Amino acid sequence: MHATLQRRPFSNRDWLFEWKLDGFRCLVRKHGETVDLISREGNLFNSSFPDVVAAVAHVPGDFVWDTELAVGSARGSADFASLQQRARTISPRTVPSAARKCPARLYVFDMMMEALLDLRGHPLIDRKDRLRDAFDDTPTLVYVTDVEGVGDLVFEQAQAHDFEGMVAKRKDSPYVRGRSLNWIKVKNPTYSRAAPLGFGRAAKE
Repeated sequence: MHATLQRRPFSNRDWLFEWKLDGFRCLVRKHGETVDLISREGNLFNSSFPDVVAAVAHVPGDFVWDTELAVGSARGSADFASLQQRARTISPRTVPSAARKCPARLYVFDMMMEALLDLRGHPLIDRKDRLRDAFDDTPTLVYVTDVEGVGDLVFEQAQAHDFEGMVAKRKDSPYVRGRSLNWIKVKNPTYSRAAPLGFGRAAKE
């Protein structure tokens, strides 16, 4: 599911608002002892991020999550460059050193499957409640918190802390394939990394 771009922030009590994180979109699938970190293009991140794979493997149960794979606070050129370098590091000899130098994080914001239960038709607030109960935050796994109603305030804070922008999500929205008006992204025009704003070639949305 992808957000539709909108220029102006807004507030609405029927919506949840999150900071927009600057990383790689990553679908996380765990079944039994198998964990897959899947990019938007359908490629696996596993070989570059075995530390993240190990963290997910410790979470009980089977599930599918929607996440942002990032380094550090998921904002700014330095964090994104470190993420790109880690993604290019695939040799078993050099990956452990890269993981120690630049630990990766999964910022987890949605849950599509829980065991055999398909949650995609459930309202977002239900999926978020189930997700929050599914794991405890660690240095590697971070639940993406949201604020209800006050999108203008969230966007002000995104600008103040140099985040890429804001994502607004309708509380009752199902999870659907493709771009949706139930998710809205508003980009921070003063963000310090130019590529996501459309200046130069962006590595991801």
